Amino acid sequence: MLKETRSEKNQSAIDNESQQAYQTLVDWVKTVPNTIDELKKNGTEDDLRKYQIQIKMVLDKLKEIQQELRND
Repeated sequence: MLKETRSEKNQSAIDNESQQAYQTLVDWVKTVPNTIDELKKNGTEDDLRKYQIQIKMVLDKLKEIQQELRND
């Protein structure tokens, strides 16, 4: 039987955390259309603008994580 080294276990934990972080961001992105509609109906222009900035930051982070996962 092969034994995992400590660094392999640590890498596995990091990979798992990366997958979980990626999935959390994906789930958040799925809520975006409803939130934008809600902000258009009940929010201010400033609220909508700030939310759109958050969306861009999350999408950029998703791309970064996705690239890291592909490189592993």
